[in-house]
Formats: sequence, structure tokens, C-alpha cells
Amino acid sequence: MADLAGKRPVNPRLGYTFASLTMLVSGVAIYVNSIGVRMFPDSTLYTLLKNAVVGTVLLGAFVVRADARAELRKVSHRELSLLLVVALIGGSIAYALDFRGLQIATPVTASLIDHTQFVFVALLAALFLRERVGGAVWAALGVLLVGLTIGVKFDTVRWDAGIPYLLAATALFAVDFILIKYLLRTVSALTVMTFKMFVGAVLLLAFVAATGHLRLVTRLQAIQWEFVAITGLILLAFTVTSILGLRHASATAVTAIPAAAPIVTTVLVAFSREVAIAPVKWLGLALMLVALLMILVFGFRRELRLG
Repeated sequence: MADLAGKRPVNPRLGYTFASLTMLVSGVAIYVNSIGVRMFPDSTLYTLLKNAVVGTVLLGAFVVRADARAELRKVSHRELSLLLVVALIGGSIAYALDFRGLQIATPVTASLIDHTQFVFVALLAALFLRERVGGAVWAALGVLLVGLTIGVKFDTVRWDAGIPYLLAATALFAVDFILIKYLLRTVSALTVMTFKMFVGAVLLLAFVAATGHLRLVTRLQAIQWEFVAITGLILLAFTVTSILGLRHASATAVTAIPAAAPIVTTVLVAFSREVAIAPVKWLGLALMLVALLMILVFGFRRELRLG
């Protein structure tokens, strides 16, 4: 836990380990959220509640750590402004847009758009963070994108009202990752996490209250609260592992590795629902696995060499 509020030296091994954990968490999250988001009449309320779970836990961790409180008193105006932007973009707006899009769009459409997020991050990281991941990793990103899209029934993709929400969320999440990676050069991971999730939840609360949907909380049933708690804890794990991954490794690798999460989700679906996996899906999963291994081997070696 020392790395949360401390400034330990960058360690690519830790970064890639956390990114791999993020992939496992993301695979579970995709499966659980596909059920949970359709149980709520208002997707923004659902987003608020589970983000509030994360924000509250992180705020508690922040308050009890004297080093975190001391750091907050020393942050510059520029860092504080960027922390607030991260909270606004990645802690509230992007989540609200994403879950609204998931409610409207077809699963295939949402999945196809979501697949492009790591590509956006890689391009933005190369442009603004000057990340140089090497030709092998760029090739792996291409293989990963092909693997993710194989088996997609393009005839079921619909240009519906959910697409603008999903596109905007994908772009904002990508920008948010770049801002977080930049901030982590001088600000601790715990401070970044707390601002993103707690302040983001407060902003979401203000929006939900303004729209008059906050009263729906009183109508939630026990099963819905259970999903809030479960998905909140999953999101907490995702937040911690992804941001600690960004602290130690390139934004490109830390977003590309979790993109292979459908491998985990497919296994969960196959076991829980006992459904047959089409051969073309196995081909896509195989390509994802190849891409994942390429990033883990070539990307890690390059980052270890560059220090």
C-alpha cells in the first residue's frame, strides 16, 4: 500500500502485473455490468451509486493517511486543476455517457465501439506523452484489434441513439487516461484515485439531483442494492489496479492489456450459461491471446530497458 500515497521508483514489472490484474477484473466487470445496468431505470443513478461506493472507500483511505493529506496541501494550482478535470471527465461524465449508451445501443454496437479505446490511448500517448512502445507492440495492437472484431456480426451493428454516447465516452476515457498518466509523474496514485472517484461521484450526485432522479433511490429493491455493492467493489478493484498500472508502465500497455478482457468474460459465460462458443470466436480469442503475449513480452522488455 506504500505505493498508493508514496512516490516509489517506477517499476515496469509492477505496472504490467497491475495491468494484467485489471484485465481479469475487467473481464468480470463486463459480465456483471451487462446484467446490472439493465436493472436500473436510470443508468446515471446506477453509475452514481457504484461510483459513490468507490469514492467513499478511497476517501476513507485518503483521510487516514497523513502523507496523503500533507501532499494535498502542497499540490500546485495546475495539478489541482488537472485533478478536477480528471474527476469531471473520468469520474463522472464519461461513466454517465457510457452506461447511457449501453442501455440504448445493441450489445454488438457497444462492444465494437468500446474496442477502439486502447487505440485512442496509444495514439494520444504517442502524441502528447511521447511514448515510444516499438514496432512489435504496435503490431500487437493491430492483432488485438482484429481479434476483438472477429466474430462480430456486423449486420447487427446499428447506428442508433446510443452511438454518440458511446463514442463520446470512449474518447473521454482515453483523454482521462492520458491526463492521469501525466499527473502521476508528480502526484501520488491515492490522490489521483480519490479525486477521480469521490469528486466525480459528487459531481454525478449534483447532476442526478438536478434532474430529479435522485428520488428513485427510495424505490430500489434489495437485489438492486446488492448489484450496487458488487459492481462498486469491482470498480474499486479496477480503479486501483489500472491507476497503479499507469504509475509504473506506459499508458499504451496498461490500456491494451485489459482490452483482452473478453477472454475472461467468454470463459465466465461459457461456464455459467453452458453455451457453445462458435469456432470463429475461438479464432478471435486466440488472436487476442497472441497479442496479449506479444505486449507482455516485447512491451515489457522495452520498458524495462528504457527504465
